[in-house]
Amino acid sequence: MSDSGDDAPRRPLARVAAPTARGRLVARGSAENPANRFERLAYAEEPEFVDEAPDEGGGREPALQTRYYRDPSRTLIARNESPDVGFDASINPYRGCSHGCVYCLGPETPVLGADLVWRPIGGLQVGDELLGFDEFSRPSAHARKLRRARVEAIWWSRKPTLRLITRKADVVATGMHRWLQHRPEWWSRTDRLLAGESLHQISSSDVDRLRKRVLERGAISGAMPTADPEPIEAIEPGPARDVVDIQTSTGTFYAAGLASHNCYARPTHEYLGLSAGLDFETHILVKEDAPALLEKALRAPGWEPEVIAISGVTDPYQPVERRLRITRGCLAVLAKYRNPVSVITKSGLVTRDIDLLRELADHDAAVVNLSITSLDDRIRRVMEPRASPPHERLRAVEALAKAGIPVGVMVAPIVPGLTDREIPALVTAAARAGARSVHKVVLRLPHGVADLFEAWLARHFPDRAAKVMNRIRSMRGGSRYDSRFFTRQRGEGVFADQIADLFELACRRAGVDADPPRLSTAAFRRPGGEQLALL
Repeated sequence: MSDSGDDAPRRPLARVAAPTARGRLVARGSAENPANRFERLAYAEEPEFVDEAPDEGGGREPALQTRYYRDPSRTLIARNESPDVGFDASINPYRGCSHGCVYCLGPETPVLGADLVWRPIGGLQVGDELLGFDEFSRPSAHARKLRRARVEAIWWSRKPTLRLITRKADVVATGMHRWLQHRPEWWSRTDRLLAGESLHQISSSDVDRLRKRVLERGAISGAMPTADPEPIEAIEPGPARDVVDIQTSTGTFYAAGLASHNCYARPTHEYLGLSAGLDFETHILVKEDAPALLEKALRAPGWEPEVIAISGVTDPYQPVERRLRITRGCLAVLAKYRNPVSVITKSGLVTRDIDLLRELADHDAAVVNLSITSLDDRIRRVMEPRASPPHERLRAVEALAKAGIPVGVMVAPIVPGLTDREIPALVTAAARAGARSVHKVVLRLPHGVADLFEAWLARHFPDRAAKVMNRIRSMRGGSRYDSRFFTRQRGEGVFADQIADLFELACRRAGVDADPPRLSTAAFRRPGGEQLALL
């Protein structure tokens, strides 16, 4: 594997042709590779890993290459603020998954540094610190707190733009850049804002007060300023031009005085200069240093033991894990420290690590959830073409249960009008295999995933495509997606109620819980005892 350092010349990632077998792609979940929202990425190609798939006649047809790149991230544990996700901390050994929204600003846009000095976003470098704040995606009973926001990544691209004109600001941004509205308090895209609405701002007097506070206390602290709202005067179309996107440690920063947001799984690949379509499946970033980064975090005196999810975004047991063993390395670290872990996967490869999982389970510190979408292997082959077949996942459930490891099944995603009829059979099969819990997630279609799903549906199930999409819209208030917490994983209306009732009845009959077991942090330890503090 190879990578480029910060000083290396930037090279655009080569586009991958899409070989087909008689007009169709071999063993890929998406047939589309829509244009990406970013262009530049300083990764060198690694064409070593090449996939092949048998054609219908038993021969070999060329398939898309899966390329792997070294991910240079220097931190590993990600934080979750969403109240309807069952974990606060997670690690992702891989970005992208072979299992088959632009937040950009004009480079001249001033952003507020942690030193409370304004500088153009186009002049930032990785490692710079900005003034950020809590990212809460919903109104909170607690005031947002100011935070130092480290710049973790920077991307340049050329995109269509809009002009956001407020009473005090004139900002060039892409249509999908998000801003914090004043009331109601939620994140809104540039292209969905209206004249007369108001945004959160930080005023010059706020900055002066912060400077005084920093001088007195020596650190940024306190609640996010709640100055008078900044009214929007106009949103005007702009030309295609060079724009800059950044990723910060808090997910937030101030741009032109306005509270701003920087750039879950396919859409996250677009943040890397890749497409949410085939690039997500064929360009995988690998965190080779994940075990060492995890141990560094757990060894730190400030670490408070808590459940860590593996993985919050992409599958930790995709095919290359057989060779690289990064997920296994992370589990070994967690077992060493006896830090509880919740594993989510759709791969039978998880049984390889039964020894480490059992070691953690002995301290009530491990649970595994196998995701099963359908028992119909025909649906699985077109929905998850490179994932383990349903019977292999059920065998993994059985093996884990026999080893004394708490194991559950996620019926996810449930596609209304396509896989919802399988709920009773799925729950029954999970219970027979030894699952202690079974829970569900209804299909979600955020960002560019909606277009990819509709194209997939029309290609593989043309007779049911209209029915499925009509049911999705009926559960999402007439849209393809509803981002509201809790509602987004369940939906609303008669079809959502039918799915919930059917699932509850199936769980009662099968004698399984809908909630996973609680894990314990009581056995956490730092090997070496108190002497670590002297190092």
